[in-house]
Parts: sequence; structure tokens; C-alpha cells
Amino acid sequence: MVIEKILIELIKDIKQVNTLSSKIIYIKSINQNVIDITVNKFDGGKERDLQIPFNTILKAWYEFVSVRTASPSDFVLTKDFSILNMTLISKLPFVEVIHLAEEPAIKLREFKTDQLPADNYENFEIFLDEVYNGKYDPSTLSEQISGSIYHLKSRCRQDLRLIGLINEKNKISQTHMSEYLTSKNKKQYLEKLVLMQDYFQVALECLSIMKRFSKVEKKTALIEIGMLIVRNSKGDNLMLESVAEKRTNNLLSWLENLQLVDQNWIPINEELQKVDSKLREYFLKISSEYLTAKSGSFGGNAFASFIRHDVPKEMSKLSFLDDKNYTVAASAGKGNWATVPWISILNNEVTNSTQRGYYLVYLFSEDMKRLYLSFSQGVTETSKEDMLRIKKDIRGHITMDSSVKKDDNMFIGDSNKAKQYADSTAAYIEYNLGDLPSETELVQDLKMMVGYYEEYIAFKSSPLIDPLYNPDPGNEITYEKEKWLASNKDLINHIHAYITAKGFYYTKEEVTNLFLSLKTKPFVILSGISGTGKTKIVQWFAESVGATEENGQFTLIPIRPDWNDGSDLLGYVDIKGDFKPGPFTTVIEKAEQNPDDPYFVLLDEMNLARVEHYFSDVLSVMESRKWENGKTVTSALLSAKMAKRDIRLPVNLYVIGTVNMDETTHPFSKKVLDRANTIEFNRVELSNLSFLEEQVEVEPKLVQDHMFRSKYLHLKDLYLGNQELVKKVTAELEDINKSLQLTNAHIGYRVRDEICFYLAYNEDSELMSFENAFDHCILQKILPRISGSDTRVERLLEGLYRMFTTKEYIDDEESNEISIRTARYPKSTAKVVEMLRRLRDDGFTSFWIS
Repeated sequence: MVIEKILIELIKDIKQVNTLSSKIIYIKSINQNVIDITVNKFDGGKERDLQIPFNTILKAWYEFVSVRTASPSDFVLTKDFSILNMTLISKLPFVEVIHLAEEPAIKLREFKTDQLPADNYENFEIFLDEVYNGKYDPSTLSEQISGSIYHLKSRCRQDLRLIGLINEKNKISQTHMSEYLTSKNKKQYLEKLVLMQDYFQVALECLSIMKRFSKVEKKTALIEIGMLIVRNSKGDNLMLESVAEKRTNNLLSWLENLQLVDQNWIPINEELQKVDSKLREYFLKISSEYLTAKSGSFGGNAFASFIRHDVPKEMSKLSFLDDKNYTVAASAGKGNWATVPWISILNNEVTNSTQRGYYLVYLFSEDMKRLYLSFSQGVTETSKEDMLRIKKDIRGHITMDSSVKKDDNMFIGDSNKAKQYADSTAAYIEYNLGDLPSETELVQDLKMMVGYYEEYIAFKSSPLIDPLYNPDPGNEITYEKEKWLASNKDLINHIHAYITAKGFYYTKEEVTNLFLSLKTKPFVILSGISGTGKTKIVQWFAESVGATEENGQFTLIPIRPDWNDGSDLLGYVDIKGDFKPGPFTTVIEKAEQNPDDPYFVLLDEMNLARVEHYFSDVLSVMESRKWENGKTVTSALLSAKMAKRDIRLPVNLYVIGTVNMDETTHPFSKKVLDRANTIEFNRVELSNLSFLEEQVEVEPKLVQDHMFRSKYLHLKDLYLGNQELVKKVTAELEDINKSLQLTNAHIGYRVRDEICFYLAYNEDSELMSFENAFDHCILQKILPRISGSDTRVERLLEGLYRMFTTKEYIDDEESNEISIRTARYPKSTAKVVEMLRRLRDDGFTSFWIS
């Protein structure tokens, strides 16, 4: 196989290499069959000369590829030279070093077919021109063309996704497309995007090794490599030869057209393409040696010096960390070993010390199993209040990639210092040090985080900072003095106009839905992927009607993962017997004092802790609402025995929770889902910039609470004047319940009543058609209840699809897109299709995207 010749050719170019066991190998000479080497230890130990036959190295290669991930014990036939052979094999561009059970190992890197070009460069370039000239919209391609031309253009669309010009939803990436269109040299810009893709890097490094090979051998080798390390899009099977050949031809077409290789497929500018830093090597060295070094003395320790001096020096070589703007510093401790070693990147305009300001920092976990690249703050000279404010500021204003987490679940260790570091962190990327990504990916992640760092610095220095944060004198938000009276439709138009004027894009229908959901019941859950604006729509919605943090009518309460009862939210009795109110109780007291004003509470990331544990009392009391002397009252939330007086839920209090669904959060029980409208915010339209055009400034209006207050608590409140509506809704829900009963997910009276209330408010104000409004209700009150992995769930979903479309479900993307457009309830149909696809692909499905 040609791939074996790459290994031999690589070894011929090596003069010196550090082994995985801290030795230095000097390659003295190479003849046809044998390598003469000298081995020397780092600590100055004795040299020894060895001869290793090429045949031994090739045997080790076969042993390695047979298991794909290998530690020294896996090399049975070549056990005498296992570490040496592993070292040489690890220098291949598609092999990486990892640690298994605290010993070094090597592993084949793996990719998926969608990380290789799906079509040749010429077809891609034609399609790219057609997209930015407006001929095709990538997000609706199947509506514009069909047949063979659709298949051709969809492959080109996949390549737009590959290099980041469109996102996973096939929406145009405004940042990249804008930079492309304004580039003087467009091919050079595409070259930059291509060089950010790992598989292109692997191919270029392999071609660099194969300089002396024929073109036939080069192509054959790339095909063999593809069959060895590339799996299909599902990750199930390795790439077939026919697919590997086609994708390799496409890859070479791209490299040639972008002038990354010459006519003999030799890389043209290797210095620009190769990531030549040693971050990965140094990170792994720290993780594997720190705990051992820590057991020895600190003063004068060479390893501590390596962390303080060598690591910052290496990181400072990166072009985007120039010494005029950035200082890189590292520490293993002062006088004694640190429990958490760190490497910081400080912007000189912001701070010159890790004790103050905000900066980027690599933090190693105390057990040396994890590494965090975090956007953090100085813990020594920053007050807790300022730290929370800045953390909230960063999370709220800087939109970040999905690989960056914005939560409080970072775990560095149990020491006080580790907890302080975690508390100071606004955002982070977590790495498993046993499976650390490639050098290229590490450098790209750091460059991305530096971009977010600089974006926040620019934001803080801008005169257009969000006035919710410390507005300067004269820059406060102003309001119309009189309470504003209007119809529901006028109010919704005002809220939407206000949000749009703030430079945020939400459709009027989304605002209408949020308004109706709150009016139906004062508890709403906003779900969706990170960065879609769940928090912002609540903030601007509240501010548009005069509710702000300054006047106490809007309160954001971040939920912590360690909340296991209601005391953190509602309050507790201290050791002296005094009641200490929680943040939610504080808002209740303010709302009671101002019954004509609406009060909004935002429970941020409310499912970081189990909602049933800390919020169950509120949910139960919310269900106790009843009429008493013409007013809505509830049972006591906190008794007089605990709080010195009975505390009840005021009618003018509205609770909105934002949730993400991932491995750090908890699912919802049906008890919670029954009691809320769950609104999904996954729509992302980066290419829609109309809302950024000059807008007429819209002032907040002071709106009275009666505009949001529910006038229906029980179905009988509604039925007398809306009998036909109630009967119509009930009939629809009975049909849906027949399908839901397959998995005992059928709805009860509470859900039926609240759907009727929602539709009645909608009909009263003529906001949406019945079908559109009912579509929202299905999506928000019924589909979140469905989850599972067996055939009953599949039959349930197929039954709903049949009910919504009057067609049988077929697993065909184009057919389903047409059915969704023509369905009676298109939003719900689209969600059902998504859930069926997830059931097919993952063997499990639920409403939630994780």
C-alpha cells in the first residue's frame, strides 16, 4: 500500500524527535532497510545507539491500524521498540497522541465525509456566484429546483457549509459572506476558509511528505488515507473506495484551483499552511507530569520554570497574540505548587494582572484530566457584585459558537481557589486531556476566543452600551409619563417596534405568541439553542412596557445547579429565627406594593437544577388561583409561621424561564410542561439584515397590568360566550389524544382549558388565524410531552403527521418539505418530522434539541 511509503518517507526527513517517554532520538543515517539512531534522555543520561529495520516499523504500523487506538501493550510483535515506533508513527498528520490510564497512546484521527468537498471546485464556484447574485437561496433550494440539477446544487450547498459560508440550517453566514464579497482577492479569502478545515490540513501535510512521489502515487495514498480515517456522515462505517476516490478528486480540484498546490500537487506555501506551534505538546506535558512534579520541592524546579517561561514564550509566537497588544503569563504557583496551574492571555488595554479585569486563561483541573480555555475575571481585586455583573454582561452581549459554554457548570476541583476560578468564568471551552484535539483545532479555538475577547472590549468602549448596565448621567431610559392605554393589537405592535428599534430581529408573530402565552398563564418557558436571543426578547419585551431592573419591575435570577429546594429562590429562616427573603420573594413584595404595574421575573437557565425541586411550591400555588370578590387570589406560598405573614402570588407577576437542553441540564417532567407554554427559539436567519437598517427610535410606554392579566381562570369563565370555539378546540384535541394515548402522553383538562384561553384571547383581538394560533398551541403544549425510543413513539408521531398533512409519512426530505408547506399546522408538522428523523438516526427522540 502506498500509505506505508508515506511513513517511511516521513522518517527519512526526521533528524531529531522527542519520544513519548521523555527521550531524544537523533536519526544518524538511513539505508535501504535499516535506520541508525542515537537515543538520549532529557536528564543527560547515557546515549545508546540502535538499529531498527524498516520492517519492524511497518509491523508496528499494521498492529496499530488493526486496533486504531494503541498503547504500548498493543504492540506484541514489536514490543521491544513500542515507544519508539509509536513516536515515529505519531508524526503522521492523521495520527494523534493521547493518554490512556496515565500512559501514552496513539490514535488515528477520524473525520466524516461532509468534512471533504462534495463536488469539484468549478461547480462550487459557479454555485457560489449564483447564491450571492440572488439566483438561488440555499435555505429553500428544494423549492426552486428539482431532479438532477437539485442534486448537483445541493452538493455545492454542502461545500458552502463545509467552509462556513452557510450554517447547518443552510442560512447564509453574514460575517463570512460579507468578508468574502468585500475581499479584493476572493480566492485568497476562500483559501483562508479552506485552511481552517482540518482535513485539508491533513491532505496538504501528506502531500508535503510525498514530494518525491508520482501523482498517481499521491492520489492513491490520499484515497487510502480517506478509507482509513473518514467515516460516513452518521459515523457508522469507514468510507468506501468509490466514495474515497470521488471525494479525493474533489479535494485535489480545490487545492489546485485555490493554488494551494502546484501542477505536481506539491504544496506551494507550506509555511502559511502548517500550524507550527506546540500548544498541544506542552498541554499534554503539563497534564502528564504536573502531579508528579508537585510531590517534589518547588524552589528552583525545572518543570515549574518550563510552565512559567517556555509555555508563554511558545504561545506568544502565535500571530494574533502580538506583544504590543497582549501579554501571555503562566504560573505553577508562588513559593508553593498551585493546585490549579494556569496560562493567561491579557489584553494590555484592559489589564496587566490576573488579579483584576477580564482576560482569557487556560485552567487545568486539579486531577489533570480536563483543560478549560475560559473567558474569566481576576478574583483577587474584583468584588462579587462586579464579577456577577460582568459575567452576565459577557454572556448577554457576546454571541458565541456552540462549542463555547455559558454556564456555571465548570468543575476544576474542590479547593477554594478552583471554585473561585470557576465562579469568575463567563464562558469556556472544555477539553478532555485524554483526548485532546489537534494543534490546528486548539489554535483555531484560541483565535476564536481572542475574537470574542476583543469584541467585548470594543463593546465596553462603545458609547452604545446597553443602558441596562450603569447608564451615564443623561443617558437614562426615558418613558412617557402617562400610563398608556391601548388594544392588545396596538400593544403588540408597540412591543415589536421597540424590540426592532433596539437592533434585534424577532418576527411580530413571535412577539404575539409570547404575549398570548403570558396572558393565558403567567408562566412561560423559552427553549432553544444558545445564542438565539431567549434572554434578550424577555428583557426588551419588559422594557418596552416600562419594566426595567432599575425600577424593579424586571428581575433576572440566574439558576444554580446546586439548588435542590425552594430556599435559594424563596428564602429561609436563619439560625436566629429571622426570615431571609430570596430574590423571588423580594419581587413578590414589590409587585404587591404596586398592583397596577406588571412585574417580570426571568429565571435564566432554569433547568440547570431540577425545576421540580426548587420551583414546585410556586407551580402548585399558581394552580390554586381562584376568584374571590372579583379578584384573583392564590393559596399561601410562604406561611406566616415562616415569613411572619402569608405571602401569596400576586396577579401582576409574570415568570419566564429560559432553558437549554444539553448534558449539563435536567429534563422537564410532565408536571412542569402541563403548567407552561414552551416556546422554542431555534430560528436563526443571519442573512436577514433589514432590522439593522435605520429605525425610528421607539420610546418605552408605561403599560398597566390589566393588559397582561388573564380574565379566564376556569373553562366555565370562557364557555358561555365562546361555546363554538370551545367545542371546536375540544374536537381537535380529542383526535390528537387518540394518538397520544399510545404512550400515555395524552393531555388532561388543564391543557385543554389553557389552549382554549389562548385561542379565545387570539380571537378577541384578531391577531392570528385559528389554524396558526392552534399550531402554536400544539407545538407548545402537546409536542414537548413526547419522547421515547420504541415503535409506539414512531406510530404516535406518524399518526400526528397523518392528521396534520392528510398524508402518510415517507422518509424523504423533499417530499416532507412540500408536506410541511401545505400542512394545516406547518410548525407542528415540521417538529414532528424533526422528531421522526431523530428517532431514525439516534434511536431516541424528544421535543428538545440538545
